[in-house]
Amino acid sequence: MFRGRAVSLCMFFALGACVDHAPSWADFLANDMTAGTGASSDGGAAEMTGPANSSDEPSPATGEPEDTTDATSTGEAGSTASDAELLPPRILGVDVPAKVHLAGSVPVTVTTEGASLVRATLDGAELEPFTDQGGGVWTGAAPCFGSIDNGAHVLEVTAMRGPLAHVWPPVMFEVATPASGDLAWARLGPSGSTSRRVVATPEGDAIEVGSVVVDGAPRPSIRKRRGKDGAEVWAEGTIVLDSREGAVDAVALTPDGEIWVAMNVRQADSKWRPRILLLDAEGHETSVEMPTEAGTTVRGIASDDASGCIAVGFGGSGYGDTDIKIWRMNAEGVAVVSAKGWDHGPNGQLNLHEFDDLAFDVVIKDGVAWVVGASTGEHDNGWWDETRGILVPLALETGARLDPVVVQAASGGWRQGMYLGAAAHPDGVVVVGYGATGDGTSQRIEIAIYDASGARIWWSPEAAGDAAYGTGVAVSAHGGVIAVGVVMDGGTLRGVVLGRKGLTYEHKFSSGLDPSAVYGAAVDPWDQVFAVGELTSGGVRYARAAFVRQ
Repeated sequence: MFRGRAVSLCMFFALGACVDHAPSWADFLANDMTAGTGASSDGGAAEMTGPANSSDEPSPATGEPEDTTDATSTGEAGSTASDAELLPPRILGVDVPAKVHLAGSVPVTVTTEGASLVRATLDGAELEPFTDQGGGVWTGAAPCFGSIDNGAHVLEVTAMRGPLAHVWPPVMFEVATPASGDLAWARLGPSGSTSRRVVATPEGDAIEVGSVVVDGAPRPSIRKRRGKDGAEVWAEGTIVLDSREGAVDAVALTPDGEIWVAMNVRQADSKWRPRILLLDAEGHETSVEMPTEAGTTVRGIASDDASGCIAVGFGGSGYGDTDIKIWRMNAEGVAVVSAKGWDHGPNGQLNLHEFDDLAFDVVIKDGVAWVVGASTGEHDNGWWDETRGILVPLALETGARLDPVVVQAASGGWRQGMYLGAAAHPDGVVVVGYGATGDGTSQRIEIAIYDASGARIWWSPEAAGDAAYGTGVAVSAHGGVIAVGVVMDGGTLRGVVLGRKGLTYEHKFSSGLDPSAVYGAAVDPWDQVFAVGELTSGGVRYARAAFVRQ
């Protein structure tokens, strides 16, 4: 029923990449079978320059500091002293940079007398309580998320002691950071290497996975890059994780800083086998590894809140079709399910083996594992088999299917597609992939957000071209969506980073005639973007990592 034609056409046009290194249907089947400050001390607006170390002037009427007021909360647990027995706190100065030019933590220093607590608001939003450094000095931080925060901001500081408080006059500072889409730095890996995925650490560094060539063949690899300049952090540099041919296809960070990786390696008998293992924070193997067998391919992995993992991929069902496969290991290192199959069956009819199903990524949201991938079959009960993106919710602990299963909707002549990446979003789950015409001759990157009920609540189809597909996605602190992928640009395949949903920028991974691709993205704690993939120059492929401002 034309299944082979539909699959092969869709995958051929969807997954072409720079030179011949992007994912292809053949690959899937092969693996399957195998310093200034602003301050104020006079009750007026803060100055934009000069140090903020002048003393608060006493009130002419009382000789007491101005702006000393009763606070609604005591600030001192268990205090029984009356107001008359407490000396009011005083703020002597507030130091904050007058101008901020980079995203990150903006330092704030407050000098006080008699304060037991210091709090502050930024543009009316409460900041974390300040830390007492002793000697009346308190330190805190205001967040800056890059160009989205460009402009003037107001910092208001309050010192407290028991029921008394001193409110410092508002301090102004300005944010003027580089424009969204500007490249901060880029780094190439060794010749023959590629990078598949990336995660950002809480400290703002990047852990990048993929492969490097050793003795003429790609080997699974991992490296850590410093966020500020992209330099490799680990003493060993890039670490090779397996002596066999293969690549790391997915990575996830645990809450305590360890690293789950999912790789595919070729055994001595030439059969491919997944490896799912836990590394320590320095990229070295621990004793925790998921038992696996040859005959399946792993493509995505996520860590739960307890440091367990769920991984997804695909493999043969034994009945002539391909099924999604699920692996689950809990935080105690107990293997729960291994290569558990899931087969798409519309209208609740399961295990009919009428659809070829693949999984490429997984994300945990509100205790549910959401799997994204593709399914090929008669989605509209028509004559033609078509490939559509799918979003499948699974019970995290057992891998059991939940409802609803989402199938990418056809839109006019755009009847085919895939979902290749996913991320948790405040409104649900955001997915990225591509849409294609029925004959596969035109493609476009498609980004969508689905809520818990399976409703598509936001959708962004990008410009159409001969080749265009999204491969990875990340979410900013403000709910913005950063999608990465590949587009045909002037006859050259080129990796792109797209800021959408409140973000409006496009960054190209290469220029000139050098083809490139972007496969993974992550945002650091300040919403700046790590993007990884590959660049081909002079016929040689190199892994490439970039840090893009936003």
